[in-house]
Amino acid sequence: MISEPYVTVIVLNFNGKRYLRNCLSSLRLINYSKSQYEVLLIDNGSMDGSVELVAREFPWVRIISLNQNFGFGGGNNRGVKFAKGDYIAFLNNDTQVSKDWLIELVKASIDNSVSICAGKTVLMKNHNLIDYAGGKFTINGRGYSIDFLKPDNGKKDCFFTAYPCAASMLVKTTVFRELSGFDEDYFACLDDTDLGWRGWLSGHKTLFCPSSFIYHYYGGTAGEGKFSPLKTFHSTKGPMITILKNLELKNLFSGIGLALSYDLTEALLLIKSSNMACLKMKIKAYFWLIRNLGNILRKRHFIQKTRKYSDKWLLDMGFLATLSETFREYSRLSKLSPQA
Repeated sequence: MISEPYVTVIVLNFNGKRYLRNCLSSLRLINYSKSQYEVLLIDNGSMDGSVELVAREFPWVRIISLNQNFGFGGGNNRGVKFAKGDYIAFLNNDTQVSKDWLIELVKASIDNSVSICAGKTVLMKNHNLIDYAGGKFTINGRGYSIDFLKPDNGKKDCFFTAYPCAASMLVKTTVFRELSGFDEDYFACLDDTDLGWRGWLSGHKTLFCPSSFIYHYYGGTAGEGKFSPLKTFHSTKGPMITILKNLELKNLFSGIGLALSYDLTEALLLIKSSNMACLKMKIKAYFWLIRNLGNILRKRHFIQKTRKYSDKWLLDMGFLATLSETFREYSRLSKLSPQA
């Protein structure tokens, strides 16, 4: 039996009342000493009675009520300020944890001397299908989950991977703060991909631990629709932020070119489907990038000055997908119809 360091479990919530009973009830049953973990519900200004429900039915959960929706990164970063744990475990509100979820993450972190560990997520409505089982970066500033919506292969061995999925991840509190937490510019998309990318560049490895797993409503809180205006806005600016911050200069313009090509293709699809609301948000995202370019480049300066691994190293290690891998995966994903 390993020692059990004190862990703060952070559950971020925004109008997720319908999921909270299932999520919090499962947390109370985990195989981890109750004296060695706390659960914080960080509420991003919900208006659906979420806070009242948790206060009434889960008095052991510490509630931090924020006065507005600060997004994924902003809400979690504010929650970490209240954390007492040596480790932070981030957990989506639309999940149900297995009994060994936390102990397996902690064990993997200690046994492998790593600061960031990611657990496996499978679909709530089909426990045999993968939601996240490791990930890869792509040069156009995005990332993808390995084996997404493929049958679970049942492998138990840990392995290093590009980034953690923040639906279920563990990170040492000191390291999270060293990395300045999640970049709040993303708000809703790619926050965890960027954290893993910056983690590797600064020398902090991400380990995937398949023996720690949760069940997840795919798109539960965010919604499943690919072309919603909000998703379009954040999924357009997010990849460009990642490219501008994290790629080396010799790959920067290739990344920008590929991202522009991706966005142009998506814009043409929006025009074809007469989805003007999403097209306007896509254009708005580029104006946002122009206005915030100075701040993004200041972050780039720090990241590049302190980086420990090259883009080529990430590519050779299999963390950065090749162009052929990327196109092959995008083609596969375009044909999927998720059933969460």
